Amino acid sequence: MLFNKLKFISIFAVLLVAGLAFVVTPATAAVTPKLSVPDEVPNVGGSDDPSQGIQRYGLRAESVFFELTITFQDNSDPPVNTPVTGFDDDGDIVLLAVDGSNNVIFDGATASAVRPNADRSVYTTRVTAGRNVNTVIINVPAEAASTLGRVLPPDFTREGVESTAEAAQIVVHIIRSAAPPLTLSTNESIAGNAPFTVTLTSTKAITLTSADLKVVGGSIDSLTPDAARRVWTVTIRPGVAITQITVEPSTNGAYVFPKGTFTVDTTGPIATITGTPPVGGGVFPITITFDEPLQTGAALIPNEVTVIGGSITALFAIPNTNSYVATLTPNPNAATVTVQVNANAVTDAGGVQNTATPSPAHSFQVASTAGPPGTTLGRGNVTISEIMFATDGGTNDIQWIELFNSSKTQTVALDTGNGWELVIENYNDLRSNEDPLNGIINFKNSGTVKTIPPRQTVLIVSVTGRNSNNVYKRSNKAHFVPTRVFDVYAELATEFGMRTRRDPFLHPTKGFHIQLVDGRGGVVDEIGNLDGRIRSNDEPTWRLPSGWTETDDRTSIIRRYRKDAAYDGTQRTGWIPAAETSFLYLSRKRLVTWYGLSTDHGSPGIRAGGELPVELSQFRPDRTETGTVVIHWATEAEVDNAGFNILRGQTRTGEFKVINAQLIPGAGTTAERNTYTWTDTTAKPNLVYYYQIEDVSLDGERQTLATVRLRGLVSAKGKLATQWGQLKRSRD
Repeated sequence: MLFNKLKFISIFAVLLVAGLAFVVTPATAAVTPKLSVPDEVPNVGGSDDPSQGIQRYGLRAESVFFELTITFQDNSDPPVNTPVTGFDDDGDIVLLAVDGSNNVIFDGATASAVRPNADRSVYTTRVTAGRNVNTVIINVPAEAASTLGRVLPPDFTREGVESTAEAAQIVVHIIRSAAPPLTLSTNESIAGNAPFTVTLTSTKAITLTSADLKVVGGSIDSLTPDAARRVWTVTIRPGVAITQITVEPSTNGAYVFPKGTFTVDTTGPIATITGTPPVGGGVFPITITFDEPLQTGAALIPNEVTVIGGSITALFAIPNTNSYVATLTPNPNAATVTVQVNANAVTDAGGVQNTATPSPAHSFQVASTAGPPGTTLGRGNVTISEIMFATDGGTNDIQWIELFNSSKTQTVALDTGNGWELVIENYNDLRSNEDPLNGIINFKNSGTVKTIPPRQTVLIVSVTGRNSNNVYKRSNKAHFVPTRVFDVYAELATEFGMRTRRDPFLHPTKGFHIQLVDGRGGVVDEIGNLDGRIRSNDEPTWRLPSGWTETDDRTSIIRRYRKDAAYDGTQRTGWIPAAETSFLYLSRKRLVTWYGLSTDHGSPGIRAGGELPVELSQFRPDRTETGTVVIHWATEAEVDNAGFNILRGQTRTGEFKVINAQLIPGAGTTAERNTYTWTDTTAKPNLVYYYQIEDVSLDGERQTLATVRLRGLVSAKGKLATQWGQLKRSRD
């Protein structure tokens, strides 16, 4: 019966280079079924060939599935879809399967049950061609269905019921092409024995089965393609007590890809502890490094580390590494300090906990600490005194931090021991990837700022740039020489995530926390509105004052002091905007100081809220019997003192002139009492003179200390503990 139906069919086969082809013969009846397959390869037969096709990749002999659509249409122009009845897959769709040698294969192709649309004019079915089938000839014979017709009154006679004509057959050629080589996801270490996934990627749509893969050391749980069937995800379950799994093409597989090796990690993180105790002893940094990433959200904390013979500070994670850094402080008289990470302190990505490592614990041989002469590692002498954080991304919107050494006599050595550090936590806006990163500035390991002389400052700047030093060279002193300015961008751009010179190293609006740590690891000072825990994303405890004035000029914030004691820098009340202060000292000295913009409000390089650099306790001119004038004075302490000038005038408010030909040498920096005598050989008898004494610092600054009358003291006598003008004081 099958071959009788095909007896009068004229076959016009077209071979599809990409897969399938069909040719339609003209219809001869009123309603004719039209056969079609999906158009998956446009212009498969050329621009003038209406053939459609389907491509199948993979050399494996496997069944091929494709959709067949039968549309019943009349012979009008244009054709109209026409509902029919009585059409099904049982004998109404004729399939002839042929192999590569043109031999007919019995039942080599089958069709599923037809699925009609709502008005039964269009039917679809799924055709399955067997694994050895190369060609499928498809036809719908005449009288496979009939039209519905109509009913005429008054006796409701049915008419117009017509059988459908024979379809124009289509010949489908199944073309199996070799797929391009596949790409296997990168070899990796698999945490624990849990199932894991790998991906195989093709440039073409493919059909991948477990028969294409050879997995040694595990089994395939699932094989899932993406929508385009180009990326296949393979879920693999490791075998029992397996430490390595390989994935490669199977011997009879249809695809080629490089062999992949996946290591199953069944051990927890192993810690290595390193550090170098300084010669002569003292605090020093240690680094704890794990051999693999820790579980997301896991972190090492100090109480999970056992230290015998010393102690450690807070642990700071080094970004993009598996390492932590801390400062180790040996106990007094300790010769050995041992350090070990406790068991079960951390977990790797696969959930495996660590054992106590290193085993045995790492031991450091240490000795007692002694600083070099003339330096101090003591706490409390250095404070964070002023900060310029405002920036709008301009070339000269330079951020800076000022450090002030309040000691009268001691130079602070920032490179002693492990080196002094500024530990900076910046506000972390999770919605932004442009915020400055957290970072640590170690003055021993980078930069040229190594000391802070007594009563002096150093500046930590986002980048070196314009300042009052290089613009007003004649009228200003050298506050910003290289040994007093630390360039963050030049030294630590990567540490703080600075991509250009204009990038900030402090969060310019939300805030920060800055901790000053001395060479022993002790916290000297801390300021800011965050909690200082770098691992947390905390909100500010108080809002930074605006870094801008009403006229859009920048303003720093200045630390408040009382008798050289700094207010709490972690509180809002410890700071005041520079734009709200009265700079009496700067005005009187005609000093101009700024770093970045000349319109900035601030006093970088100068902090003058304490006592004078020279503490004068006595100043007295006496006339001798010979008529000469001998001037006596005494100091209780001197800081950075180059020497003195003696000035003379004839009225208290009149002009005073320097009368010493050369600077009278001072004692530099000392906390000891010093006495001085100088003779005025040009004084004339029987005249009233007023004398002034002027201190000259090593950087050239001048300050009048006292004024006296030769025959009586004009200014107060006794201990002249004169105070600098309250340079950084509030107008309120």
